[in-house]
Amino acid sequence: MTLALLAAAPKGPLDTWSPTLFALFALLLPLIALLVIVAFTIDSRRLSAAIAFIFTLATVVCALIVVAIELAHPLHLERNGTFLTFFTGQSGAAQQFTLQWGVLADPLAAVMLLTVALVSLLIQVYALASIRREDGPVRFFSVLLLATFAMIGVTLSTNYFELLLFFGLTTLASYLMIGHWWQREEATAAASRAFIVSLIGDVGLLVGIAYIYFRFNELNFQALAGQYTGGKVGGNGLFIMSILVFFGAAAKSAQFPLHVWLPGSAQAPAPAAALIHSAGAALCGVYLIARAYALFHASPRGLALLAIVGGVTAVLGVLFTLFQDNLKRAIAYSTMGELGLMVLALGIGAYGAGIFEVFTQAWPKALLFAAAGVIIRELRTERMAEMGGLWRRMRFTGWVMVIAVAAAAGVPPFSSFWSKDAILSKALAISSAPAIIVIVAVTLVGAIALVRIFRLVFMGETARRRRFEPERIRDAGGRAAVAMAIFAIACVFAGLRGFRGRTDPIAFVTFPGVAVSNSHLVAAGTIAITAIAGAAIGWVAFGRRWALPGLEPIRGVLAEGFFVDRAYRLAAAGVLLPASRASGWVETRIVDGAIDLVSDSVAFAGQPRRWLGDLRLRQLLIGLFAGVVALAVITIVLAGRLIGKTG
Repeated sequence: MTLALLAAAPKGPLDTWSPTLFALFALLLPLIALLVIVAFTIDSRRLSAAIAFIFTLATVVCALIVVAIELAHPLHLERNGTFLTFFTGQSGAAQQFTLQWGVLADPLAAVMLLTVALVSLLIQVYALASIRREDGPVRFFSVLLLATFAMIGVTLSTNYFELLLFFGLTTLASYLMIGHWWQREEATAAASRAFIVSLIGDVGLLVGIAYIYFRFNELNFQALAGQYTGGKVGGNGLFIMSILVFFGAAAKSAQFPLHVWLPGSAQAPAPAAALIHSAGAALCGVYLIARAYALFHASPRGLALLAIVGGVTAVLGVLFTLFQDNLKRAIAYSTMGELGLMVLALGIGAYGAGIFEVFTQAWPKALLFAAAGVIIRELRTERMAEMGGLWRRMRFTGWVMVIAVAAAAGVPPFSSFWSKDAILSKALAISSAPAIIVIVAVTLVGAIALVRIFRLVFMGETARRRRFEPERIRDAGGRAAVAMAIFAIACVFAGLRGFRGRTDPIAFVTFPGVAVSNSHLVAAGTIAITAIAGAAIGWVAFGRRWALPGLEPIRGVLAEGFFVDRAYRLAAAGVLLPASRASGWVETRIVDGAIDLVSDSVAFAGQPRRWLGDLRLRQLLIGLFAGVVALAVITIVLAGRLIGKTG
């Protein structure tokens, strides 16, 4: 009787609205805004910023509707269209080659869509105050819209082909954001480095996609999920696919040793850096792993690869943060540690917890970079050794910085405490001692490193420098303060759990066959004690600017990230430059010379009236006689060999 009444009840909007339609709107709105700005308002700063804000706000509304529909009906839905079709001339399944594009709606896409759209909106509000007096504000907002469109495209892609296209757009958008101040040599070098590393990863992903299509004749994520375990490909083939896909993901998500672009991304303006590290290119790789998780789940060695690389990246990221003196680079290295922890979570099977970590870390990372932008603007330096004493002069920024540090460190009840608790719960459930040690160590050292940043920047006395007056320091205000306040509220409430059913953020994003990472008292207590202990150690240890002589060599090595970036530059100078010079010599001397010789010969032979008149009869007869003699010699030699073989 109850079921009959429910069936007869009138359906609400969430039962009839199409989530893929609103997802398509969310994808197209940033692109439409970008086209409108480029075509009509490129000469107006205020109007361009207003258009970017209004269209991004509409994108957030569409994202909220998609999340609401998926909460009511957590289904995987797709809306596909044909991008390209051509016939190969073969027979059977290979006769027709079709590339499709479209949008999908499922819990994973809904969470990532909301994160990207909302962070982008708040970043634009913050940028209205921080970029309006800088060079190229219209260009900056246009690039922000391009990055938003690219990230939403990655989130809503239904197949590898479409995702690769949006990966390329994300690479381009990151290059433009990092190199916004193109007059600075450091910014252009960092942008080029990010572009090259991302492009190398995209090429590796392209090879993996080609291999997957060659073996399965399919590129759709949902269709491939049921074929990985069908016996078409053995364990070694699945592992090779996992390596190639992970290579593309590792380049985007700054996994060691492909992390060299991430610290340099701090050269971008503060709002752009906040977007890159919270919901931009840095999370593309993690999302790719989550979207292609069926491939890794079918390959135990693929999951082990995720866990090992993610664990190493997480440990090195927090260590690099601990010894870094540049404020924005220190925050960037802390992002590297969190990205490694996300990949580690996916490697040990904490699928929902890993995606939850993506969501909970977006808000403190954006807030840290936003606060850093205000601090650097007022102090006109990025070195923490030249900072200090800001608590009395920048009280609002100091408080939001406290919230951001606590949320990123895992201090309860702030956002990332809940996701770290869920990740550790999964490690305890599978009794993985290495994973448990790594998670606890990363939480402890990460809390120390983040509190060190706050301690050096806000406590103590302000360092005196020439032509710098601390009395003129002003706190954040206006639109920047509003955006930072909203980020701070999200840091407090974004990770709260305690709900049951579909509204539980861990149980909302799941993967078939993978158990939900339900937290329990041991994991929660361990994370809470570790984070609070790390914060206390950092507060006491960096209360004064101690300099331990014995740690200086280690400090130099870790501050430079094991000199991996320098090793890449030396390798490029020692291998790539000579190879490019050699290829250039071959091209100019051999290839171009051969082409010029052929073209000159053809031109020479094509004008017989011109050269026949210049030849003398004696030269013509001598040449003809020489040719007859050479032909006779060759004929005699070949005839002798044939007679010898037959005899």
